[in-house]
Amino acid sequence: MEKKKQPDIIIAELFLVKADWHRTFMGTIIRETTADGKEFVRGSVIIEEGKAWSIGNSQQELERNLDDICTMKLDMGLHSNAGVTFKIIGEDFFLS
Repeated sequence: MEKKKQPDIIIAELFLVKADWHRTFMGTIIRETTADGKEFVRGSVIIEEGKAWSIGNSQQELERNLDDICTMKLDMGLHSNAGVTFKIIGEDFFLS
């Protein structure tokens, strides 16, 4: 008998990212290990129309980073202005 291929499964933890108690978003945490054996966590969260990613040495550091990004996005207009662009061959290129 042929062996059936098992589906690829990624196990992730869920957590809340919050700007305040009334604006919370569900995020995911994935734990990984480097080739040197050092553990780290990475996570992402969808905030309104965008997605934020971060990485940290611990879950607490990751949560602080994503909470700060959430607050900057909602309250401070992070990425609300694309900045100066220049059209080249019909495509917008962003100038720094």
